[in-house]
Amino acid sequence: MKHLFIILFCLFVFSVSGQTINYTDLCKQSKKESLVPIRPGVSGLQPFWNMDDNARMFKYAPAFDFKSYENVAYYAFSAFSFSDNQYYKFTSPNPDAPLTPIWDKLPDGEVYLEVEALMKNADVYLSGRRNFYKASVFSPPYAPAAYSYRDAAMKALKYLYNIDHIKEWYYTGMPNHQAYYLYCYSAKILRGIMEAMLLHHEYFKNDTALVIATKVADYLIEHSEPGGAPLEYMPQTYEGEGSTAKLYGKQIIMMEPSVTGTAYLEMYKKTKNKKYYQAALNIANTYIKTQLPSGTWYIRILKETGEPASEVLCIPIQIANFLTLMAEQYEQKQYLPAAEKAMKWVIDNPVKTYNWTGQFEDIPATKPYQNLTKYEAGWTAWYLFDHKDNDTSYLHMAKELVAFCEDQFVVWSPVLVYDHRKELSNRWHTPSALEQYFCYVPIDASVSMMTLTFMKAYKATGDIIYREKAIALANSFVNNQKADGQIPTFWKGNFDELWINCMIFSTTTLRTMEKELEKK
Repeated sequence: MKHLFIILFCLFVFSVSGQTINYTDLCKQSKKESLVPIRPGVSGLQPFWNMDDNARMFKYAPAFDFKSYENVAYYAFSAFSFSDNQYYKFTSPNPDAPLTPIWDKLPDGEVYLEVEALMKNADVYLSGRRNFYKASVFSPPYAPAAYSYRDAAMKALKYLYNIDHIKEWYYTGMPNHQAYYLYCYSAKILRGIMEAMLLHHEYFKNDTALVIATKVADYLIEHSEPGGAPLEYMPQTYEGEGSTAKLYGKQIIMMEPSVTGTAYLEMYKKTKNKKYYQAALNIANTYIKTQLPSGTWYIRILKETGEPASEVLCIPIQIANFLTLMAEQYEQKQYLPAAEKAMKWVIDNPVKTYNWTGQFEDIPATKPYQNLTKYEAGWTAWYLFDHKDNDTSYLHMAKELVAFCEDQFVVWSPVLVYDHRKELSNRWHTPSALEQYFCYVPIDASVSMMTLTFMKAYKATGDIIYREKAIALANSFVNNQKADGQIPTFWKGNFDELWINCMIFSTTTLRTMEKELEKK
């Protein structure tokens, strides 16, 4: 009877929304979709985004940029699985063929791939070799949430409100760097506290929380770049000399102010104080002044001179979103041309090349494809979903971006790989999502990003598999939440460093999921 119950549960169960879901069909759909390669490169025409060995784990059949030869009879593909000690083989006229013919047969786990060129004269040459990990595709059912998303969000907000160094803001109006060293990432952390206190006030009607949010916002504005500076009115990316602020303290990461500007607009909506609206306007104006003719900005700019600290360009999706918000919701139409120009750059560049280079404050700007992440790719998918009626190609592009994010950064089941610190992944919590190649561990904010991305995809396409993926990840927030309400930043064993900006992103994601599922 026990086995019969398990079989029936796997066939038909009720999701959070109450709709009957056939999980067997979803598993079949996942496997079928995994046979389609994601934006495969074309030698000499379209770059291979997985050319760097940091792309080490795949759910969708990959294709690699292996060497081609003249006078070839065919290329022999041979994949050895360390899971079952078997070879899986096929042939192709091209060395960059995707592994589709063997992908549904190849077990999950470590794989060694070798491709040989068999010449017409019977000579044999090595075309390429690659080690990688074949990871499990979405295979429901996953664990249900132990309690409601709303309860989890309220527990999280209570936890954040009761942190001593956050409470100190009520009395001092200043960050306590000794109590919390991550204040060195000024705008990111302070913005997180501001958002947390605004949401706390929404849930609990606590005026003290609103006072704290106000003092944090005022501090950010007061310590922004002064008027007349090359980056006037931009909030500080760094403060003090903690962590990487010591290395990059003279720089501003150009993506960051746009998110702070959006937070100022939330402050303005809540308080009706025009200085927060003006702060957002000031940021938008500086973006207009500093936009490159191409439509984007450099990732890192020196505050004193306005010159780039690195030649690596910013992926300006968040800037475009902020300027569009100002134009459409606040009737500042003068920002729309810059927003459209920035968005055109995104579509003409990373949407084509898949060079989704990370833009993190604690990681240097890197060469193409060395440190990919899913954030900018996911946000771009959001934009394409929201504007799918404007261009018939947008929906396909958005779905492929979602598949890329899932392929490289979502972990549905336990894997055995090494993270960026060469530590084994056997303590990772799953299902979860990884942050970037250079921080190759599950992070709660990354789970948030993918939860919301899957929900965006569901709303745009109506495909139930996206909603179930979102629910599986959202349930992980609840099931990984500590008894005191904390949602850990790192989902790997007992590593307890808490990034407040990440935790509030998780909390707002829980609130969003609660509201979205109430509609169904």
